[in-house]
Amino acid sequence: MRYRIIKTPEYEEWLAEETLKSQVQIEKRISNIEMDGHFGTIKDLEDELWELKWVGGRRIYYAYIPVAKIVLLLGGNKNGQSNDIKKARKILREYTKDEN
Repeated sequence: MRYRIIKTPEYEEWLAEETLKSQVQIEKRISNIEMDGHFGTIKDLEDELWELKWVGGRRIYYAYIPVAKIVLLLGGNKNGQSNDIKKARKILREYTKDEN
């Protein structure tokens, strides 16, 4: 299954602050999702919010949108996970409000 990836401004801002090496790793994983539907390690955070997980603690929060779209909401790290999840939920609420 192929997915259409949508990136929020908050996600783009977070990604731009990552190292070039991290950006390459992240984009490879996102490409795997987009082209092959392979997500790797994920976690359902409930209320339509999901988390892509990396061994080193990196996290990307995302949501499924009907018709095979994935919205990348925000990224972060395990040590700031609680705040990042709250922020991702807020971004998702704003995004879905704008879509309706």
